[in-house]
Amino acid sequence: MKTLLLVLFLSLVMFSCKKIDLFQDDELSLSRKDYTGNQLRIDGYYYFNYTNEEDYVRIYFFYKNGMILYGGSSLLSELPELEKSYKDGTYYNHVKSNKLAWGVHQIEGFKMEFEKWYGEKPYRVYGQEGVILNDTTFRINQGYRMKNGKKTEVESKNEVYHFREFSPKPDSTNSFVP
Repeated sequence: MKTLLLVLFLSLVMFSCKKIDLFQDDELSLSRKDYTGNQLRIDGYYYFNYTNEEDYVRIYFFYKNGMILYGGSSLLSELPELEKSYKDGTYYNHVKSNKLAWGVHQIEGFKMEFEKWYGEKPYRVYGQEGVILNDTTFRINQGYRMKNGKKTEVESKNEVYHFREFSPKPDSTNSFVP
């Protein structure tokens, strides 16, 4: 009996000292760095139009400080309401403490990459990689998950994002990306 208790105790101690990543959110593999280029306009948002029986848009805001904000997905017909929530601060108030809305981007030459958190707890980081076609359009060619410094779950994509000038953009301040 004492031996069994000792084994259980030692197992508990060893288990509690080990980092358990099954229950921890992924870390971003890209670091946030300022965007000082002019390859891509960032005085608005980018949208990808896709169809799921009706026309939908997926929206991202890109910031000079290297942040991205997921602007949500919406029916194209409901876009004016979503834009109103960006302008009046309702959207930002809703997402400022939601880790799933935030991530980082990096642009090197005409290559772009961004990562953000997805899913349910524990959150997983997925990245998107693509090319800048001109200062108002980019194409995402690949999606992936970074795990232990290596790309996993790699999938080919062909998503073309278009620019829409918009002001004022929601604030990029958040507590998730240093």
